[in-house]
Amino acid sequence: MNWWLKARAAQGLAGAAALTVVLGILLGDVELPIPVLTGQAGVFLAGHLLTVLPAVVLMYGQERTDRRIESTAARPVNLWNACLGAAIALAVAAATGLIYLMSGSAMAIVSGRNIGAYIGIAMILAAFIGPRASAVLTTLLPIGLANTGWTPSGKPEVWAWLLHDANSGIAMTAAALALAAGFAALSLRRNPARWRVLH
Repeated sequence: MNWWLKARAAQGLAGAAALTVVLGILLGDVELPIPVLTGQAGVFLAGHLLTVLPAVVLMYGQERTDRRIESTAARPVNLWNACLGAAIALAVAAATGLIYLMSGSAMAIVSGRNIGAYIGIAMILAAFIGPRASAVLTTLLPIGLANTGWTPSGKPEVWAWLLHDANSGIAMTAAALALAAGFAALSLRRNPARWRVLH
């Protein structure tokens, strides 16, 4: 198991998650100037963008392994990959929930929710197009939402739930569903060697 965690850069992933939580809480409510292509400009926060980092590091760890060898392994590699992503997301949720209870910081909720959501989305994409392409698309997602995810009144669209505030039940439910779907999609992936055709 140690070799597998080392191959997945698990220590770097845990560090990236911890750093993201800290920065998300400290700097998450800083407004970023993003040009809006549709609707009206809303409030795009640093916390909406920073929280994609753990998902990208998770995909980096999966990309750096030899999938040709792993595709013939008897071990359930994809299940382990999915468990690593879910474990980080749940650990972050527990930590940010505790921080919220202690400090009342709304950004703690947004950070924990969005980190888990991005991890889930990245795992869904990785199951179909591989970790490298997943990392790129997941990184572009918050930027795309910042440009298109606003109503004419400047509020986030319902479908742009990653931009919703901490009190959004829709966003919390969607994040939980994204993580569950990502876990299921990645753990059921059979042949990681086929990802190489997309590179």
